[in-house]
Amino acid sequence: SSELRMPDLTTEIRLSFPNGRIELSWPPTLADDEEAHALYTNPKVIQYLPFWNSSATLESVTQRRVNRLASPSEFRDFRIHHLAPLHTPSSTGLPNLLGTVGFIFMSPENRATEAGIIIHPEAHRAGYASEALYLCLKHGFDPEESGGLGFNRIMFITAAMNAAMRGWLEIALGAKHEGTLREAWKSGDEFIDAVQYSILAREWFEGGSEQRLRQRVEQAIAKSKESS
Repeated sequence: SSELRMPDLTTEIRLSFPNGRIELSWPPTLADDEEAHALYTNPKVIQYLPFWNSSATLESVTQRRVNRLASPSEFRDFRIHHLAPLHTPSSTGLPNLLGTVGFIFMSPENRATEAGIIIHPEAHRAGYASEALYLCLKHGFDPEESGGLGFNRIMFITAAMNAAMRGWLEIALGAKHEGTLREAWKSGDEFIDAVQYSILAREWFEGGSEQRLRQRVEQAIAKSKESS
């Protein structure tokens, strides 16, 4: 059919890289809500997400999860954990919940979606974001018969001043900058610009993005093994 078929909530999804360090799991569960709350209210996390409530309660984080699970054809929030048994919080010194990644505002009729990621600040610059986004994008672009969602287009929106994310989108992924959303987000007493990027299925499969990102992940995994 021309429309995406979204699995029901009884279909558990687990995504990991061969010899990888992390696992993406869906649906998110109550067990992670406390760590998710700490992550979502971390000042280093929300500095580029001014529309997030820095004083959000644990109850509101739980409600957000429940609300999104009620619309599985619109939202797909993966939780990012260590891939046991070789990678655990005790072996890395990092929190159990390394972050969240997934799709919002999925449009089955247009085979398009927006993607987003939050990585725990303690896990930055170790390749975890690339590994999580590779798994997420592969799931998004892979055809339905291979267990994917069959998207044609995946979009990212980030703060114009978020140089790290913009650099990753442009260099690591090869996403195309589509434009600047002027004064799109209110931050304190001022308005800040956001920028929009996208990547298409043909760029992912034939344009080299999948291969380039996969090699980047493999290098990060190999580097972590050398240092362990």
